[in-house]
Amino acid sequence: MIQKLLYGVIGLFVFTFYLWMREQPGDLLDSLEELFWFTIASTMIVYSAPHLKNNILIWAWSIYCLGLLLDLLDDFIAVDIFPVIALDTSLKQIGFLLICYALYTMIVRQRDTISQLNNEIVQRRRLEEKLKFDATHDELTQIGNRRACFTQFKTLCEQHTTLFYFDLDDFKCANDKFGHSCGDLILKKVAHSLSTQFGEERCFRIGGDEFVAFGSFDTDNDEQLRRKLLEEVFEYGVGISIGFTATDTEIAPDKLLHLADAAMYSNKRLKSVRSKPRVS
Repeated sequence: MIQKLLYGVIGLFVFTFYLWMREQPGDLLDSLEELFWFTIASTMIVYSAPHLKNNILIWAWSIYCLGLLLDLLDDFIAVDIFPVIALDTSLKQIGFLLICYALYTMIVRQRDTISQLNNEIVQRRRLEEKLKFDATHDELTQIGNRRACFTQFKTLCEQHTTLFYFDLDDFKCANDKFGHSCGDLILKKVAHSLSTQFGEERCFRIGGDEFVAFGSFDTDNDEQLRRKLLEEVFEYGVGISIGFTATDTEIAPDKLLHLADAAMYSNKRLKSVRSKPRVS
């Protein structure tokens, strides 16, 4: 393809020089300039056409090149011999306008494509954030789940001195008495109370009615904490048992949770003993 194009350019130069030697009308310098621009324009369309998908641009470019060619021949051929030569300027102007229109449509199309891609990127990021949130948060209470707890366990242990373990008392009775929707509401309210007291990023639901939280509260007065957590659910007859243990990054998370869980069950048994009537 390149060789054929070079041969054509050489042929045009030879033809131009031949006509000049015969003293045909036209100035050689102007003819060479017109030949130069026709060669540049035709070379660009030959290289670009296989990569262009816009047919309007290809045809517009071709019309413009045809106008350049007629403009070149206008210096050597009389209009009465080849009347089409008179259309050289019109073809160049028409080709130029069509090129501008084709480029405009391409810009608009690309702009719409970019806008669509940006929207898809935004939607994808939202989906990724939602999937990440769903993977690390409890669906019902919207606080962290067991996976999130273990993922952040070491960092939270470094930041806080105490690991708390909570378990609802008589939750099954309330669930059976008032219905499952009410049971879900109780869990949501307790989770909200925990978030208020400890901060949402430090609270996790790790089981059905079991929660853990990291904090630095006064562990000698757990009764006050219990009252605050039960303010919104006391009417349903549920209670809450609290266990805690000191955090230690050298101890495995499972071991620390077991220690806090054991302390919670000790608290539950102690409350159970206190609530039993004395036998005289």
